[in-house]
Amino acid sequence: MNELDNYLIASKVYYDKVFDRVEHSNVINGVDVDLHFKYLKFNPNGTPKLDKLVEILFSYFTHYCFSSRKRSSAGMDEIEKEQFISSLKDEARELFRKWKEEDITPDNQPKAGEVGEMILWLLTEVVLKAPQIVAKMDLKTNTQLEVFGSDGIHVKIDDNNILNLYFGEAKFYNDIYGALDSAFESIEKFHEDAMYKREYNLVTTHYKHLKQEKQDQIYNYITNQISDDEVKIRHACLIGYDWGEYQKLSDVNEKQDFIDNFTSIYQTETERLTKLIQTRFDRFSRKEFAFDVFFLPFKSVQELRNTFNAKL
Repeated sequence: MNELDNYLIASKVYYDKVFDRVEHSNVINGVDVDLHFKYLKFNPNGTPKLDKLVEILFSYFTHYCFSSRKRSSAGMDEIEKEQFISSLKDEARELFRKWKEEDITPDNQPKAGEVGEMILWLLTEVVLKAPQIVAKMDLKTNTQLEVFGSDGIHVKIDDNNILNLYFGEAKFYNDIYGALDSAFESIEKFHEDAMYKREYNLVTTHYKHLKQEKQDQIYNYITNQISDDEVKIRHACLIGYDWGEYQKLSDVNEKQDFIDNFTSIYQTETERLTKLIQTRFDRFSRKEFAFDVFFLPFKSVQELRNTFNAKL
């Protein structure tokens, strides 16, 4: 266990209640990338555990939004602590933008809404074991705008003592093509517009956990005082999309067969997804970085947003 493992917040026990994956041997050529094909488990009624997922996300609401310093209730008595926690949850709710279905057009689709960013946060913590280093929601100045730059900043120290910085990108679209195109466009822009410099500075000015030695390491990397092999840049991407196969859940003649054979059906889908993302990487200009790409299909992405918004 390294020093940052102590700062992982999300519980694998909760994660395992809603998420599963399919094993696969798909690989992407020409770039360092790991593919993760996730899906929501079914409840006893044969419905994906959407409500349970949202419930778990809300259990981490303030942890996701605020730094540990802001969440500290040290020195408070029990009544003061309850009032403090309640006010903190209210403040967190105000930070979230509600995307209504009528607001979404082909030219105006949300990246994911913050629900997608929270899911990516959960996956990055549990699967990649990289704790959040900057609470970007806490940096918001306008509750109707999403924080510019990446959708999350996480950090991990690997077995070779190399600092890995993860910049998140969550895209939830009605179709997989739009989600993939948007993700790659955003990452290209992230580097073309030098947004990464602002992100690096956020790590050093709003860090939650890094010791001085690691802060200095990032600063030296930003100012080109150390070589690239001392800091590894990774992009953690979450692609959420509507999957037509889920419509079989609405057909009484197909529902049970679909559930019984879900993993093999999704296994076939992973091959299609791999081909789609390979074509994007083939024309991608930032192959020097490393990537973790999570795929997460839904019956309806908008249903996820609606369920999340209903809790706000």
